[in-house]
Amino acid sequence: MKKTNPVDLLDNEVELVGKLLERIESEKEQGKGKLNMLDVGCGTGRLSMYLNEKAGCDVTGIDMLQKKIEKAKTRCSGSGNVEFEMQSAEKMGFRNDVFDVVVSLKALHEIPDPEAALKESNRVLNARRGRILIIDWVGGTAKTSTHAHAPKYFTPAGLEQMLSESGFVNTRVELNREGELMLAEGRKKSGQKQNKI
Repeated sequence: MKKTNPVDLLDNEVELVGKLLERIESEKEQGKGKLNMLDVGCGTGRLSMYLNEKAGCDVTGIDMLQKKIEKAKTRCSGSGNVEFEMQSAEKMGFRNDVFDVVVSLKALHEIPDPEAALKESNRVLNARRGRILIIDWVGGTAKTSTHAHAPKYFTPAGLEQMLSESGFVNTRVELNREGELMLAEGRKKSGQKQNKI
């Protein structure tokens, strides 16, 4: 798919990334100020750079592939508010309650243990206002059934259930117009504390 802007969002990402950005902006408008954000499975840093540029968030991107982290660092050199680290999504090296928002773009299905990654995301989210926003492919549809990774994709109901089972509340899932991508979200239960896994 062709690239549509300087931070390399793909055509099929624009709609839901726009909605993700709206939700982040609403967090800022509710008096939360500048947000500290974690991008799980950041790859080469496209979403991290986009959110830093558009919403002025401090962003930390993590990925397990060193080549992708190196490329992200190269692409993002000069921005002091975006950092990239090689880390496992299932066992992060961050303290509890560090981030205001956790985001992920088309990466959750690639993580070997996505439920562990969601539980870790919950752990590192701020206990007072933490929010998770995940964009991923929709499983079980004709539009995505030919993808090489289609067996790893989640159905909307399956992803929403996994978010709930990982300790998130107020979960919901929204599909894009084409029905091939979904934006799933949830909040950390108010006052919820978790021990490091």
